[in-house]
Amino acid sequence: MSKLTKEDLHFFLLKLHSLTGIVPIGIFLTFHLAINSLRTVGVRQYQFSIDLINNLPFLFGIEVLFIYVPLLLHSALGFYITFAGRINVRRYPYYHNWMYTLQRITGAVVFAFLVYHMGTTVVPKIYYGKELFDAAPFLIDAMNREFQTWGGRTLYLAGIFSAVFHFANGLWGFCVSWGVIVGPAAQRNAGVVFILFGLVLGLLGAATVVEFSLHPVPVAPSLAG
Repeated sequence: MSKLTKEDLHFFLLKLHSLTGIVPIGIFLTFHLAINSLRTVGVRQYQFSIDLINNLPFLFGIEVLFIYVPLLLHSALGFYITFAGRINVRRYPYYHNWMYTLQRITGAVVFAFLVYHMGTTVVPKIYYGKELFDAAPFLIDAMNREFQTWGGRTLYLAGIFSAVFHFANGLWGFCVSWGVIVGPAAQRNAGVVFILFGLVLGLLGAATVVEFSLHPVPVAPSLAG
């Protein structure tokens, strides 16, 4: 049996980082932005979606296993890749080199944003015991407060756009590195598709921020107790 080399380990970590960025993190990002965009339809529809999620059985275990652990793993591997590599766009100012650099920068921005976002939503929700039907009013109030200042709006827009770029660009990189799209023409066409996909996700996120900013509507629990 051959011994695992340093190059083999590095290759495995790169593949694991790429995979976790799509499954489950990329899927969760798409789902999260789509669900939040229900706020543009109406606050009751949005509240119903939060009620539905927060009344799922084994919710905490699902979140830990399929969201928090993959996020921590992907972030740790992302920082490893960043510090193991070298940013050299000044010497080699090529398109894909810039995309690689922006991928590393947006990854760091998203990590910082997630620490803040979870620190102002998930952590207080758990600390104050806001579960089941009490979760929606608590989280909606938190978002209403965030979007009443330009600082909060700017912070969330920066986080959303960074996450969307990181995912869309990472999706292209995943398809190339895993051999899903082969050849210059196919890669160019896929790049256009992923740009459009990222624009749609970005618009969903921006529309949600605008709706919260213009109509900060508080809600009561759908079902008492």
